[in-house]
Amino acid sequence: MLVRYDFHIHSGLSPCADKDMTPANIVGFAALSGLNMIAIADHNAIGNVKTAMSIGKAYGVTVVPALELQTLEDIHFLCLFPSYDALERFYESVPFNPMKNRPDIFGDELLFDEDDNVIGKDDRLLLSSSDVYAHEIASLVDSYGGIAIPAHIDRESNGMVAILGGVSPEFDVVELSSKALSAEKAMYEDKYLIIVDSDAHTLDAINTSSEIELSEPTAEALIKYLKKGAKKC
Repeated sequence: MLVRYDFHIHSGLSPCADKDMTPANIVGFAALSGLNMIAIADHNAIGNVKTAMSIGKAYGVTVVPALELQTLEDIHFLCLFPSYDALERFYESVPFNPMKNRPDIFGDELLFDEDDNVIGKDDRLLLSSSDVYAHEIASLVDSYGGIAIPAHIDRESNGMVAILGGVSPEFDVVELSSKALSAEKAMYEDKYLIIVDSDAHTLDAINTSSEIELSEPTAEALIKYLKKGAKKC
């Protein structure tokens, strides 16, 4: 079936995201926009994923367990998993920088319930890198049943191509931003499976035009498809 998706959306747990990026607002916007699948991929954090998954069931939107991991080289990776349990076990295995957040400088890192109430804050500085190198991330995520995808490689900021000069050979799937030019897509489409996501930090930035053909709109089917390394999406 044809699935409309955006697998890279930040909630208010990411300090650079608008505070109206609650799980309920994100999932509700996705449903109204005709999206079948989304992922909340916060910076080095998973605190709002489970809530979003619960809301997604009520709205008929599949929320794929995810996070955006920043490596020691400051490269961003979109990490997608077949289940919340797999995401949680992976997250607990990652060594993170214990540096504390400064909300007055970086912004609050908010946790929400299903009714948009703030129920807590993460006090770790989520914008700091994890203690994981880029060459380790593919096998580490795979060991928990997930897939690591170099994020927004068309961007200078935190993109693998800009930092390393190219895509490492262990990756068959790459992410382009929804602002990527046609010429940029043409550079990669013959060699990689490309997904196009928004990296949205505001509701109006969520991408509603990307489509992918899956056997069913589930996280398991998505991971299976991506790991097969199909050449078109």
